[in-house]
Amino acid sequence: MKNISIIAILLAIVALSSCKKDDFKRYDVDQTLDPYLQMFLEEGRKRGVNLNVERDGLILEFHKLQSPTIGLCTYVDPLLVQIDPDYWQETTQYEDQENLRQNVVFHELGHGLLNRKHDNSLLPNSEWKSIMCGGDQVPGRDWSVNFNGYRKEYYINELFNIQTPAPDWSQPQQFDGEKGVLIAETDLSKDFIDEDENYTYQISGNTYIITAKGRSYGMIYFFNNLRIKEDFYFETSMKYNPTSEMSPVGPMAFYDYDNDGIFQFKERTRERPVNDGANYLDIFPSQEGDMFFLVNSNCGIPIAQITQTGCYKRGQFNTIAIARRKGELFYYVNNQLVFRNDYQADKSYIAFGFVLSKTGVVEINSARLYYSGDELRSSKEVIRTTPTIRCDLPAKLHSTIKLEYGKK
Repeated sequence: MKNISIIAILLAIVALSSCKKDDFKRYDVDQTLDPYLQMFLEEGRKRGVNLNVERDGLILEFHKLQSPTIGLCTYVDPLLVQIDPDYWQETTQYEDQENLRQNVVFHELGHGLLNRKHDNSLLPNSEWKSIMCGGDQVPGRDWSVNFNGYRKEYYINELFNIQTPAPDWSQPQQFDGEKGVLIAETDLSKDFIDEDENYTYQISGNTYIITAKGRSYGMIYFFNNLRIKEDFYFETSMKYNPTSEMSPVGPMAFYDYDNDGIFQFKERTRERPVNDGANYLDIFPSQEGDMFFLVNSNCGIPIAQITQTGCYKRGQFNTIAIARRKGELFYYVNNQLVFRNDYQADKSYIAFGFVLSKTGVVEINSARLYYSGDELRSSKEVIRTTPTIRCDLPAKLHSTIKLEYGKK
């Protein structure tokens, strides 16, 4: 009887141990990825979503994925989330590194922990409605999401609550006509013709004509170099006649990142991810709907991609403007708001110019800079400038990181 009792006790212990082992789910999170998991959990708690991943199990790891996939969520038990290490390393070259990383981790955890499917709905201004965009390729679109500045709050709200309403910054809006005081304009009164190995430049009949000879990428063309610390409005009237090999063209506003009064634009490196840079609008006129890329030169991918029909007038002169107002940048095409954004809007802007296309002809019949800060300058002080400063558009200025999110 004694021996039987001992055996019974041992069997009971084994049985209990077996139950605990069966109930336990693997929890294995890479230490580099753990801070992003903790941010996700904390954002959920703020919104009443409480998750216990240690109890439910989770594997969050780096794993080489087939390009262009940068993240993958696999519905196994426990949940498996994988992030491509090459993409993670690539983000170190960019100023918005942390937001790029947070975006991909939040997207995959949205699949696995919130049971969110891909959502390719659009906001009123045609930005992606959710950071859960992805899946089957949408013709003419990439997966760029402006997960920066005040937009982050909306996208995180929407991630945890799909019913989050469209924000104010995504609503249609017309320019109110308030430009400020004219302080500089381009002098197009003198006929001339010039040429280099890339472009032919000509002023004729108060129109500046730039004809591209064809090259691997475009150029930056400066119209003036004025330091603006407060609000401004930079406006141009331009016509772009693209060839079959279409390339972007558009106005640029250059900012002085380190505020040293000198514009130094260099190639980004992992050691120097942040540089004096530019916010600019790339215009791709097309028959299907005019496409605009909003770009910051220190970011890894375009800030956003906007598609609107009937905004840009093909084959005609269009009024295109970049304005800074109270910590935001506004981009207008023919007085229609295309995009507004707070990314690097608070810097001192030190120059204004254009991205020139690598093919086709760009015609400009006006370029004017207005000042709308607190200390308005007199219009009698208008500076008339002749565009003469040219420099190559660095190959990495408009980066093309391919993003693709996966789940299975």
